[in-house]
Amino acid sequence: MKLLYVAPAYPPLVGGGERLVQALAEQAVAAGHQVTVVTSDVAQAADFWRWRPAHGRQAPYAVQEGPVRVIRCPAGGIPGGWTGLLLWRKAMIAAGSQPGERERLLARMASRVPTLPGLEHVLANLEGHDLVHGFNLSWEHALVAAWRHARARGVPFVVRPDVHLGTPGDRRIARNYTMPHQLRLLRDADAVVVNTNIERDGLIALGLAPERVSVVGSGFDPQHAVADGTTAGDPMQARSLSDPLILFIGRVGRDKGAIHAAEAILSLGQHQEPPSAPCLALIGAIGSDFARYYRRLSAGDQMRVQPLGFVGEADKHALLSRARALVLPSRVDSFGIVLLEAWAHGKPVIGARAGGIPGVIDEGINGLLVDWGDARGLAQAIAQLLADPAAAERMGAAGREKMSREYTWEAVYARIERVYQGLWRSGAQAPEAAPG
Repeated sequence: MKLLYVAPAYPPLVGGGERLVQALAEQAVAAGHQVTVVTSDVAQAADFWRWRPAHGRQAPYAVQEGPVRVIRCPAGGIPGGWTGLLLWRKAMIAAGSQPGERERLLARMASRVPTLPGLEHVLANLEGHDLVHGFNLSWEHALVAAWRHARARGVPFVVRPDVHLGTPGDRRIARNYTMPHQLRLLRDADAVVVNTNIERDGLIALGLAPERVSVVGSGFDPQHAVADGTTAGDPMQARSLSDPLILFIGRVGRDKGAIHAAEAILSLGQHQEPPSAPCLALIGAIGSDFARYYRRLSAGDQMRVQPLGFVGEADKHALLSRARALVLPSRVDSFGIVLLEAWAHGKPVIGARAGGIPGVIDEGINGLLVDWGDARGLAQAIAQLLADPAAAERMGAAGREKMSREYTWEAVYARIERVYQGLWRSGAQAPEAAPG
């Protein structure tokens, strides 16, 4: 088949979603398909919203030839930057809550999330694809454009939405994924591939046909944990990190649970001194909310809670190999690929009972779960693992076994390939046209 992947971003941007698109594209090529990826030129997260009007209007798209053909459209950002994006998104949610037909208005407003002025032009000049696979419902301009393109060409349309359903009983996170134009797109897709049974059940409750929703999961190449774990020097010593080390990987902000993780670590150390007091290292982009919290900490507390920002893959895996556990107490993860990275090193994990994380962690078997926002419960879970190294080792080993069995990229892609083949054989395509 000739497959067209349309995604808001692609490596070198560092992120689980971007790595996923790349891995699936490479697996599809290995399976004998021709793959073209249409994406943005976003190289760091701020490029999604940093206002670059001339760049967006005038810069030509770039084509990278190779086993996977990659076409990059310049991103123009949004007036007002991050604040402008938040206000725009709030306006979309407000518009979506009003009575009457709102899908066309919202589909037009989605062209700012992110702003890719050349995207529709690039897609209009592509012919001959047998199937379109769109990604990421939170930056849905690319997904809406992919939907329209698939319907205009009369070919099957597959969606990987990565929906974040948030915490049970709290709709604030889910509102960003359940606006009328997004629900119309999901319900109209020929197939929706999701991370967990939690995500599947949530989407079916929103009106998706059960036979069109398939759980495929996400993946990680365990060889990367070995290949990327070799680094010059000791990354713990270089950053003055002490043992026992607890690691957090992800956007360092409140929604991801970073502040709760810091509070948990500091509460554990109230009556301890290094080296017995645990240390928390946080890898990833540092959010403004965490930066404000961190500035208020004492110098001693800052030594025990260290935001590292982005680090190279070698240092990341070296730190994972030295850590006692990974914590991801997040309410905005539909899966959490970093859980697989920790399991590849045989480390136990602690996650929140929110989003898709409870569909990945088997509580008491390969990790522990706590309520989102419960710093005290998180501290107790960390203390439990530190107090019983044998149990922690058993959980890490069980996680490694689960990852090797269910979550290699080969296993994930095999499940997606079955979806592709089913659509290819049936010639499936939904009859509706996407709103203009």
